[in-house]
Amino acid sequence: MKKSLINVITLALVLVNLVLTVLLTFSLVSTNKKTNSLITKVAEIIDLDAGGGSENNPSGGSTSIEDIKYIDVKNNENTDIIVSFVDGGKTRYAVLTVSLGLNSKAKDYNNVSTAVDNGMKVIVNKITNEANKYTYSTISASKTTMEENLLKELQELFKTETIETVLINMVVQ
Repeated sequence: MKKSLINVITLALVLVNLVLTVLLTFSLVSTNKKTNSLITKVAEIIDLDAGGGSENNPSGGSTSIEDIKYIDVKNNENTDIIVSFVDGGKTRYAVLTVSLGLNSKAKDYNNVSTAVDNGMKVIVNKITNEANKYTYSTISASKTTMEENLLKELQELFKTETIETVLINMVVQ
């Protein structure tokens, strides 16, 4: 009889525990949904997305690599820009290949990409002028400085920040 009574009490406690667990689960789920909804609304108000960044970034340093479209600078249908130097009575050459990175998500991307295509001669001139600021022996070490200076000049020339990067590949002969 005592075993049977203990079994009944244990069964009753298990059922009470089950009922309380179900009630607790449903109350936590509804509270969790309300909390998620509140967080989503606050995030929308301060214009954040779930990834933790700004959703619309017209320009600036945090543009993803997928949004950058590269255009090769061409000098008369050739991508090589040859700059000559006179060094110790010898004529030396630097062969530059330049690419411009444009932010395809920028508002003025179509206008800037068309302007860049139409203004290749001006861009080649800017590159040549920048390269001529250096001597034959210092041009290789000044690649990063050249890229930064060209980026600033081209952004000013086209009056845009859609141009985000200037990449220079250089062979000094």
